[in-house]
Amino acid sequence: MRTALWLVALATVAVAVALLGLHSNGYVIIVLAPWRVELSLNLLVLMVFGGYFAFYFLTRLISTMLAIPARVKAYREARAKDRSRQSLNDALVAFFQGRYATAERAASHALAMDESKGVAAIIAAKSAHELGRFTEREAFLEKANTGRPEIDRMRLTTLADLLLGQSKHEEALAVLKELAQKDAKNVRLLRMRLQAEQQLRRWDEVLATLAALGRLDAIGEAERDALARAAHLGNLNRKAQDTPALSAYWKQLPSDIRLDATLAAAAARYFLAAGGSEEAQSILEQALEHDWNPALVALYGEAHGTTALPQIERAERWLRDHPRDPALLLALGKLCMKQGLWGKAQSCIEASLAMEPSQDGHMTLAALMEQIGKPNEAVRHFRRSAELSG
Repeated sequence: MRTALWLVALATVAVAVALLGLHSNGYVIIVLAPWRVELSLNLLVLMVFGGYFAFYFLTRLISTMLAIPARVKAYREARAKDRSRQSLNDALVAFFQGRYATAERAASHALAMDESKGVAAIIAAKSAHELGRFTEREAFLEKANTGRPEIDRMRLTTLADLLLGQSKHEEALAVLKELAQKDAKNVRLLRMRLQAEQQLRRWDEVLATLAALGRLDAIGEAERDALARAAHLGNLNRKAQDTPALSAYWKQLPSDIRLDATLAAAAARYFLAAGGSEEAQSILEQALEHDWNPALVALYGEAHGTTALPQIERAERWLRDHPRDPALLLALGKLCMKQGLWGKAQSCIEASLAMEPSQDGHMTLAALMEQIGKPNEAVRHFRRSAELSG
């Protein structure tokens, strides 16, 4: 529509100029001694407009010719960028298809473009890593060091990930700690850090990282509890030979964690091994009052001090609520043996074996038979225990 209006306007102007020129009788005299030039007005107008347009087009031609080198350079740069972008796209496609050699070659071609140099170098580094070419991987990572903060973080994240893949957890953790100073709330970095800390058995750091992930709602409750339990088990195992440190660590744990059956069982075993039967007894009683667990009940039969009477009384109270629990009957039998109540011990152990034959039960009954002078019975139960143990 705009073009049509312009054409109409130009046609109108042309008609007007033609009519004026047709009826114009004027002339122009130009005197420049000793010359004198006389021209019609129409010719002068044509010469002026013709000169203007000639000068305009000549100027445009010269400026266009002078701009040719710059335009050729810009065209070549644009083509180079297009080729680099295509190479980068090809590298990404090949990498995610698992064609790492092709991805490395394509990414190497894309390194020519500054704007995608960092990304291309990282893709090439990951491809070289997958091919086991670690020297080339390091060279590509060095090329990715462009000085741009976002690319640098991506380079360090990639480096940490590759180091984890090589089981170089100490080096990976050092890189991740450097990254944490710049991006402390990055969930992926925290996950990678958690993996490295677990492999290095740095249990206190594992717990701190789990807390950070929990604050970001980046980990499920079940996974967090399982990993925290493993970390606490690791710490308990580390302190097992140092009873004061073991006791101090156990006491500083939150009460809900101390009631966990797995942790309570591990702590009780460590205290029993160190001669801390009273601590083990307290741990087991609190955990069992919270949640009945056969494994804890079995340990309770081993956690006795100089006298087992208080434990026998507690076990008998538990027996009212769990009358057909073979683990509780066996534990009660062991406690009665400790106290020298041979008849009661025998009846409890035999009742336990009647419900659930077990290697531990037959071994305990064999020891009891030896105590009361029945060697033949003891041998029979030793054999049965061996059969059950395979």
